[in-house]
Amino acid sequence: MPNLLIVESPAKAKKMRGYFPDFIIEATLGHFKDLPKDSMGVEPPNHKPQWETIADKRKIVTQLNNAAKKATTIYVATDLDREGEAIAGHVVNLLGTAHKSKISRITFDEISKKALQAAIAYKRQVDWALVRAQEARRVLDRYVGYLITRELNAKFKSLGINYFFTGGRVQSVVLRLIVERDHAIKTFVPVEHYGVTASLRHADIAFTATWVNGLPSGQLMTDRSRAETVKNRTQHLIVDSVTHKPKQISPPAPLTSSAFVQLMATKLKLTTKQSMAAAQTLFEAGLITYHRTDSPNISKDFIDEIRSFAKSKHLPLPAHPPIHKAKDSAQQAHECIRVTDIKLLSPGPEITDARLREVYAWIWKVTLESQLVAGEDTLTTVQFHNAAMDFFKTNSTRVKSTGWRNAAEKCIAIKSLSTSDNEDEEPTTALPDLKVGATIPCVSVKLDIKHTEPPLVYTEKTLVKELDRLAIGRPSTYATVIERIVTLNYVTRHASLKFEPTTKGMAVVYLLKNYFSFMEYQYTADIEESFDKIATRKADYLPIISHAYDALLQEIQKFRAAEIPQEVKALISQFEGDKTPTPKASAKKIPAKKETTTCGKSDSKSTTSHTPAKIGDKCPDCQKGTLVLRNITSGKNAGKQFKGCTGFPDCRFFAWPQVSRHA
Repeated sequence: MPNLLIVESPAKAKKMRGYFPDFIIEATLGHFKDLPKDSMGVEPPNHKPQWETIADKRKIVTQLNNAAKKATTIYVATDLDREGEAIAGHVVNLLGTAHKSKISRITFDEISKKALQAAIAYKRQVDWALVRAQEARRVLDRYVGYLITRELNAKFKSLGINYFFTGGRVQSVVLRLIVERDHAIKTFVPVEHYGVTASLRHADIAFTATWVNGLPSGQLMTDRSRAETVKNRTQHLIVDSVTHKPKQISPPAPLTSSAFVQLMATKLKLTTKQSMAAAQTLFEAGLITYHRTDSPNISKDFIDEIRSFAKSKHLPLPAHPPIHKAKDSAQQAHECIRVTDIKLLSPGPEITDARLREVYAWIWKVTLESQLVAGEDTLTTVQFHNAAMDFFKTNSTRVKSTGWRNAAEKCIAIKSLSTSDNEDEEPTTALPDLKVGATIPCVSVKLDIKHTEPPLVYTEKTLVKELDRLAIGRPSTYATVIERIVTLNYVTRHASLKFEPTTKGMAVVYLLKNYFSFMEYQYTADIEESFDKIATRKADYLPIISHAYDALLQEIQKFRAAEIPQEVKALISQFEGDKTPTPKASAKKIPAKKETTTCGKSDSKSTTSHTPAKIGDKCPDCQKGTLVLRNITSGKNAGKQFKGCTGFPDCRFFAWPQVSRHA
């Protein structure tokens, strides 16, 4: 009897069949179990999730069961993060005790024959602590999503607004970031401040020096008369000191998921979703390592391969491999995002998409450069004074050794990376040879009139960077969360990848932010730490979820009793006439006599009893879900039943069970 290998994606299964033709290889297509779509699926006091087979995954369940009967050994090789561990747990529970002795859990960072053989050699059992950590996240997200969505819609409906609004543990606080940044920009009042710049020339080299106003760091010179006085009494500058300091320019660190999507947004103008989709394709093709990671680590074996390749190309190497420290909150369960073969400068003909080839090139480049020697610049600082002992200074940067910079261009043609830590480095300029005590006449002296700048609009790159800094969510969830708030029309993402909140998004934030803990930036980081403790067996599932649930209920009670803020009402006046149930740019008004679903949303696609669809049939709208009976919970039709789709909220199918006089 053959071995059975269970992976997540069909592409990965296809790749593995090439390495192990004698294996039966089946794919789960991601999660095949989830909480029910038409009910909460979890309740106190035990908070035990009620997992159901996803409607369109029933065939996969049958295939897994049939394949297990034919196998002598079963290797569950779902992804190596918590989501993958949870899927592995569902596989084990699905196959049951009849196959328990045959099942082993294996994980690998890259799709290759060598990696799979190593994984089999280190097979283990499912880590149920990791599974419980994922379940904790899913359950808490369900509680927040369901309960807050209900409360949000009740508040808006009390004002006659029948949009469908949703809230979420992570999506709502991400939305708050964008809304508050937008508010800070719109309410920003610039401050005028002043400086003095002297233009000089010595030994036929022109340069400038700026006035050092002597104020504490961060304090602005707002006294114009003082700056003008300095300007008027500066005719020449005397050299006080000349210092030369070495400045190390470190190579880019190996790519984490966060760093990767920031890089792709900067270099290729990709959204987070596009970046992760590209990485998924390259991973499944066996070209890069697993792409959902917050670890900058590279295995010792692969570091040796990089160093061997670099030596063959005469690239500069440090005496010892660089050490890259991960964030304190990083799980570090696996390696960074890197190529699987450093000698493969570009993908083979199987990768035909030009953008995918560019993504690979950047990953290859960072993989190589991360292990090369640091560059070194010389930073020269010259300090001057005028006759009144007002001080000026100028800086100059000169490359002493290039190190890693431009090294990769010897192998592939791609513009050199700059390290993220050097965005504010001094520009490379030339200075003449200046001696202490030398007097330099000023060619001109000008008063600099400056204005403080507002915060920058969040872009795909800077938003992800801020989420990473604040530990809001996990890198693996960034794409889903960002796409969610865009799809809900809570924010607009422009072609430049800049985010702008809509009035709906603002209204949601202003309605929620003063009442719920999950709207606080620190809350998400703290709860993620709790999930980490569950994963490492330092805390139990039940007390963490019970505490979070009880706190949420208390906050909901206060929220229900609270008046709707005036700023929310003002925003509502800007969209209250638009009754479109789905976020589209060209909104259509829905007649008032249309009924609402359990979430209080008018449905522009309501299907009447003339539609022959029956309970249990496939949904005629999405062709994926199944029709079920639901109850209207509010409004004049409260208590009545209607036909809805199990694909809710993604699918908005609505129909009365019999001919409706409201049709």
